[in-house]
Amino acid sequence: MTVYEIAGGVILLVVAVVIIVLTLLQHTHGQGLAGAIGGNMQSANSTRLSPADQMLAKITRVAGVIFFVVAIAACVLSSRLG
Repeated sequence: MTVYEIAGGVILLVVAVVIIVLTLLQHTHGQGLAGAIGGNMQSANSTRLSPADQMLAKITRVAGVIFFVVAIAACVLSSRLG
């Protein structure tokens, strides 16, 4: 294993734990799985969220983007180096 693979793995693990923690910190609005499957548009309205919930949602989205970018970069680097 190269240093890049180890660093990428560590970053992926840290970001995955951050995403899990941020997801658990967010409040559900009583919809549960039925609201997610039914696609209720009122739950997608961010004006009903408190500022703290909006911040958590934004940080979770950023962490998700970082996770996918690092995962793709790790795949590309491992295929080129290996």
